[in-house]
Amino acid sequence: MEEQTIGAFLAIGFIIFVGFFGNLIFARFRIPDVLILIFLGMAIGPDLLGKPLGLVTHDTLATIEDMRDLLLSAALILILFDGGLSLDVRVVVESMRLATFITILTLVCEMLAVAVVLNVAMGVDFLLALVVGSIVGGTSEAVVIPIVNKMRIKPKTKAMLIMESVVTDVLVIVIAITLMSVITLQDFDALTISRELAVKFLVGGLVGFGAGIAWLFVLQRLQNQPLSYMVTVAALFVVAGFVEMSPISSSSAVAALAFGLAIGNRRFVKRWLTSVSLRLSSDEHIHEFHAEITFFVRTFFYVYLGLLFRFSTFEAIHFIVGITIIIVIVAVRRMTSLLAKSIGDLDKADADALFSMMPRGLAAAVLATMPATLLATSDIWSPKYEQLILNIVLIVILGTTILATVLSYRTERGIDRRRRHAMRRRLASGSSLMGDEP
Repeated sequence: MEEQTIGAFLAIGFIIFVGFFGNLIFARFRIPDVLILIFLGMAIGPDLLGKPLGLVTHDTLATIEDMRDLLLSAALILILFDGGLSLDVRVVVESMRLATFITILTLVCEMLAVAVVLNVAMGVDFLLALVVGSIVGGTSEAVVIPIVNKMRIKPKTKAMLIMESVVTDVLVIVIAITLMSVITLQDFDALTISRELAVKFLVGGLVGFGAGIAWLFVLQRLQNQPLSYMVTVAALFVVAGFVEMSPISSSSAVAALAFGLAIGNRRFVKRWLTSVSLRLSSDEHIHEFHAEITFFVRTFFYVYLGLLFRFSTFEAIHFIVGITIIIVIVAVRRMTSLLAKSIGDLDKADADALFSMMPRGLAAAVLATMPATLLATSDIWSPKYEQLILNIVLIVILGTTILATVLSYRTERGIDRRRRHAMRRRLASGSSLMGDEP
């Protein structure tokens, strides 16, 4: 066995162990494992311990980069399917209006605020600054979904946060690529953008949910058959690939979420169809087995985010601008979470959870590499912007993930504290009533 292969085996085993114990830490102390895994990725990268210990070298990263799109797209599809399995479709429908309003408001405000910061502080052309604003404007479902699913907040709030992460993931991709096309072609077509967004969301959702309903009947036939879950995963990838093909050209992310939503809500689907032919069976093995796969996938996803950092390319101005953008995101997020609390009748814990879930992830990291390629011939582009944009985005990814980890932990502690206070009040009230008895 080659030395590089031995190092890869050691790294994989070590990462899984850290992921497992990170999961135990979350269950015991309510501290999400996201931050532990990201810092692990940074530590085992070639700039720090990876090269001296032979764990992760620059050649290893180059190999990973060649397969990045395939591996990370597959990871997102599995994570979104897991999110769909855990959602109640009725709660999704109930929270849709407020979630859509808050999501769009937050994204637009963050885009404009980030664009103003880059335009004023760095002299970046406003259109290019808007591109960067759109890149860092959406939350990451790969980070949001695992944390939110373990938080003790209302199902409606969980649905809002998951829907926001999925919607913004598609929105930022469409908006960023459209803005870059406007810069290169000097042409803006609002009708084309609206049509593309409609296709991404409506068609992908309808195809995914319809395929999920059809697959419920297949699962009925596969009861007590071995490997039925693996066939379900195969169906998931077929659906995700199908919706991306021409002429549909929709979103595999939305389709994966809708596919999981249909399978996870089989009782609702049965009542909705008023069908006596769809028998309900236990689907615990699907949830349990998928939880194992999702754990494996998201563990390596978080470590990969840490591996993206190249410390030798960072400059002081990159940190300053990156931190400023994080402050802007926090301010906007706080404003919209308070607005959601007032108009959506959320309690303090739910409003705090809405505020805390601001992490950026895969979509931002991938989009950050595109301006250097798509805008290279544009008049407003300068070679210095390539490393500037990439490093700023990476700082925002790390900073918002840290904040999401800390703030979600604080939210959980706040829930514990309020429950203890409520318990003391009930005990005190009971004691006083007993004392008043003759």
